[in-house]
Amino acid sequence: MLAKDKHKQKQNNNKHMKELNSVDRKKQQHPFLWIFSVSILILIVVTFVGAPLLKGFGGSGNKLIFGKYGDAEIAYSYGTYFSRQLDIMQDQYKSNGSDNYQYETYQIWKGAFDRTLFHTAILHSASKSGLYISDRKIDKSLNQYGPYMDNGKFSPALYNATPDSDRYANRTIFREEIIQQQYLKDIGGRFYSPSELEFIKGMSSSERNFRYVAFPISGYPLDEVSSYGNSNSSIFRKMGLSRISIKDDEKEAKVILEKLKENPATFEELAQNHSSDFYAEKGGDMGMVTYYSLGGDISDNSDTDSIFALAREEISELIRTPYGYSIYRCNKVSQNPDLTDKNELKNILDYMLINEKGIIEDYFTAQAESFIDNAADEGFTGAAASMGLTYYITDYFPINYGNSYFLKQVKTMDESKYFDPVATDQRFLTSLFSLKADELTEPAIVGDTILVAQMVSEQKITEEELSYMDSFYPYLVNQIQQIELNASFLKSDLLTNNFMSVFSQYIMAN
Repeated sequence: MLAKDKHKQKQNNNKHMKELNSVDRKKQQHPFLWIFSVSILILIVVTFVGAPLLKGFGGSGNKLIFGKYGDAEIAYSYGTYFSRQLDIMQDQYKSNGSDNYQYETYQIWKGAFDRTLFHTAILHSASKSGLYISDRKIDKSLNQYGPYMDNGKFSPALYNATPDSDRYANRTIFREEIIQQQYLKDIGGRFYSPSELEFIKGMSSSERNFRYVAFPISGYPLDEVSSYGNSNSSIFRKMGLSRISIKDDEKEAKVILEKLKENPATFEELAQNHSSDFYAEKGGDMGMVTYYSLGGDISDNSDTDSIFALAREEISELIRTPYGYSIYRCNKVSQNPDLTDKNELKNILDYMLINEKGIIEDYFTAQAESFIDNAADEGFTGAAASMGLTYYITDYFPINYGNSYFLKQVKTMDESKYFDPVATDQRFLTSLFSLKADELTEPAIVGDTILVAQMVSEQKITEEELSYMDSFYPYLVNQIQQIELNASFLKSDLLTNNFMSVFSQYIMAN
């Protein structure tokens, strides 16, 4: 290569790098202008390059009307906002490579419909509010981002070669897009203030990480379960029962009871013909029933006691229940729980988790207090080792109650999930961020686990990282605001939504 050619290539390379650096600077300095520019460019590509998903619906006067917002139709035909959104959705699903055609088709059309509804509702709201976009602003956008560009510059030749009808269509597209952007910018500015942003940055400025041990209540020892079961064996007794239930008709219930006394062998037949509960089709057979579960259906404990005192084949008197009346038959006499049976112990543990959770929490709180005592002598990791406990490490995070999207998330470096509920436990979060070096929290019941934590270290966020919030926070607020705005449009009385019926009749039928 000649020296002059090398020099020319170097100049071209430098020019290209300056252009890239200029673009990057614009993106960093003016993030919203950058987002707007990109959205306009995507709009241009879709409008002037993309093809409709279903060509059969293109053509003059041939459109599908999916609903209305106010007086404006939400309709698909070639060249409409709906069709452009359909092309965007189709391109997105092409990259997903889904094999489910029906699901994919629904998602493409529904996504295009939702976007068009959002756009139509904004234009309606903007019109009602008196939002005005000048012709000069539209001209400027067309000159900078329009379809008349050649090598990055507006081309009068391309503009003059464009038919008047296309110019009008292009101008309409840009006007509507600018109205939507301006409307969202106007209402988005009311959702936060500079002082709010500074507060969020202040919350983000300091992060901590922690080590912790967990005592999940699901690990309650079986020997403790057995001890509880032995002390409360009467409520875990079982017996085989059948039942006939009659809804609030004492007269009918008494007639059935008399029939049973005359002929007990008719119990199954009477249950099938007269009982109103789930067991009727099985002739009233309830299988083996525990004392405590039966007590849930009977208001008076003395009635439950009388049932569990029945001899085999004996029939109870009429029992009043919250649902009416019941008659019971003993199929197998009452027996005490087998506390050597693991299934039996599991049932007792399930009962305790619902009805006696405090006993389990007290047990593990005592274990956690022992850990704290040991840690005073052996250190956190030493106490964990001597007690056979695994300790876990969290990621760095700020005091982020509720795991707000605006702050770094509360999370651990493991898959245990024990720490997940901490984000919604204000009391424990406060104690974590009140710790000094080497201090431990008191045992805390967080979700279904007792936790003890120690601060490992604290770090300050750099100014560069904090400055990221200047663009990220407004963007995130804007996204949340758009989700809420879209939800309000979907609930509006102005909306007539016929999407499913039109989609089923005209799209899925093809």
